[in-house]
Amino acid sequence: MKGLVPNLNLPATLPVTDLVVTSPATKYDFISRYFAPRIGIEENFVTGSAHCGLAPYSSQRLSKKQLYAFQSSEKGGELFIYYQDDLAYITGKAITIYKSHFNELLL
Repeated sequence: MKGLVPNLNLPATLPVTDLVVTSPATKYDFISRYFAPRIGIEENFVTGSAHCGLAPYSSQRLSKKQLYAFQSSEKGGELFIYYQDDLAYITGKAITIYKSHFNELLL
């Protein structure tokens, strides 16, 4: 999956915001990569929101509630997902990449 070299010009022409590629794996229940070039994200390192969408699919496909996933980006990351009753609980190690503070609400 790391060897996948996407043509980011193509997804940018699709009528979608983002694109997730996923595959079965040997060490993990599944691996994935996340691209969103239309909104300026060539590839996201580890995307929790994408795994909220991948959880029901993978849970049903594998008949498992507990999933072990890996997002195979440049920095990559492991995700532990518990999926039950249409809710995905995701845990894993994280680092802060961006930090911001808003002084007032934007309406």
